[in-house]
Amino acid sequence: METVKIAVIGLGPAGLAALKALREEGFDAVAFERRDQVGGLWSFSGNPAFTSALHETVCNVSKFISGFSDYPIPKDYPPYPTSAQVAEYFNSYVSHFSLQDHVRFNTTVRKVIRDTSDTAWDVHITNLEGDAVLSFDKVVFGHGCDSVPAWPLMPNKDKFKGVVMHSQAYKSPEPFRDKNVLVVGAGNTAFEVSLALRKHAAELYQSYRRGRIMVSRYLDNGIPMDTQFSWPTMRLKYFLDDKMPWLMTPLADKILIDKMISDAARFEPASPDVPRSEKLRRAGLRVREEWRLLPSPSLAHTHPAVQEDFIPALHQGDIVLVRGFRDFVGERDVQLEDGTILKVDAVIFCTGYNLDFSIMPEMEMDGAVGLPLKRAGDVSPDTVTGRHEITEENRQNERKPHLPRLFQMIFPPRWASSVAVLSWMAPQENVWCVSELASMAVAQMWAAETVRSTGEEQLRTDGYRSPALLPSLDEMNARVDAYHEWWRGEWQKDQSVRSGYVQGYPFFRFLHDAAGTGLYDNLDHLFTGRGWALWWNDRELWTWLAKGPMNSYSWRLFDTNPKGVPGCGRKSWSGARKTLQESVR
Repeated sequence: METVKIAVIGLGPAGLAALKALREEGFDAVAFERRDQVGGLWSFSGNPAFTSALHETVCNVSKFISGFSDYPIPKDYPPYPTSAQVAEYFNSYVSHFSLQDHVRFNTTVRKVIRDTSDTAWDVHITNLEGDAVLSFDKVVFGHGCDSVPAWPLMPNKDKFKGVVMHSQAYKSPEPFRDKNVLVVGAGNTAFEVSLALRKHAAELYQSYRRGRIMVSRYLDNGIPMDTQFSWPTMRLKYFLDDKMPWLMTPLADKILIDKMISDAARFEPASPDVPRSEKLRRAGLRVREEWRLLPSPSLAHTHPAVQEDFIPALHQGDIVLVRGFRDFVGERDVQLEDGTILKVDAVIFCTGYNLDFSIMPEMEMDGAVGLPLKRAGDVSPDTVTGRHEITEENRQNERKPHLPRLFQMIFPPRWASSVAVLSWMAPQENVWCVSELASMAVAQMWAAETVRSTGEEQLRTDGYRSPALLPSLDEMNARVDAYHEWWRGEWQKDQSVRSGYVQGYPFFRFLHDAAGTGLYDNLDHLFTGRGWALWWNDRELWTWLAKGPMNSYSWRLFDTNPKGVPGCGRKSWSGARKTLQESVR
């Protein structure tokens, strides 16, 4: 493996996990990062061309279900770490696993193309020393999904003399002190920007066309909400999503909508003698009628916003909700979709991002559901669906979006043994943890394929775990076609569906089997009956897994590859059991 050179592009959590997993498997992996530090958007940057979390940003997932599988988040962190703490954690991860010697900072990868001999990848870079072309056997794209801003149509933008910016360029509320500001969007970033501006702006408006399910990080009893979802519970959800979407989709929506209204009822102004039922009724009316947070996109298509400070700000009058943005109509005038004219000094569009696959011009796009096969280099980034925090702001353009051809959201079938993309998947779990799981899977599959390509036989005995080999090209293409058909069908129903939104039932089983975690072998949802052996032999561990918060430490519990055979399973971690136990308490 040490002779196989791999380039990892980007050092956010996905790139970090990939670099570590590949080097752990013995590959000669090196990472390129255009910034001067690791962490991706979690490391604050004042550069308006770099997307970064704000100083006020708080993580949307708790520390109890976060953390890489063999490096837990520090115990002294709060339940929901700040962006600075997350960045600090990623930096300590680099030091702990001695990854710093394999990183090239301040280096931008401009494009990756196949070399003329069709045996390697030419990686075109630019750094302080100038331009260069480096050759690698394989490439992992971990460059993130939040780099190319998505904008709504603005035919009369030139009429406006105020500030127009995308949330990517927003870094601080100070420039907007005593200004009238319009924030466009209804996602996590839009809510976060408005909350940061509320004590600075003279007038602050929040504009959106369609609502959004928004829930608090905490339950009414103060317990982090995400600690209530166990491994078997989520396996059952994914199973029902796949087999009975007609049941699971409205049920999941109802559960989260009920929680949103319950969260809102906490802040409902009322005397102490008003019963809880009346507070819920009033909160429900506000959510649906006054605030227009419902109707909203389904959880089958996008994630909920996570925020507990926005509704109190509405009650305090700090933020005024208005209809969707239509266009600029004067030097300081903005027209809304209901015809209202607002006089504002600045407009901040929190309208998400487009995924730019042009970094790999040969990436195949579309080619299913009657659409012709294209290459990424031939399509515009603004026609590739990405991460839209409120997609309705970008739906004035009715062209069908382009989709990359990626098997299991990761592998381009034509080059599956040498290219992996970790930036497209949109799972219903902590994305940086899922990126680590995907990195484990990539490392194991490429190790197995490398051994097969050399003609060597795996050093296995009968009954040992099978190597994680890639399916045939035809099978991968068939599965990509099936995903495109599903996604485009959902897009026709509701254009808020996120590109890369994973189908959890097949996706997670594939990743765990390829990575060799052994979790599905020991515990699954209740309908499988799998888990009785663990319950009988290790009741304590079964309890932690079946009833405790779902986190990544369990991925290192079972030693599925004790002989360390390449491609037959990731390394286990001796501290996994203790760390899992501590996360339950």
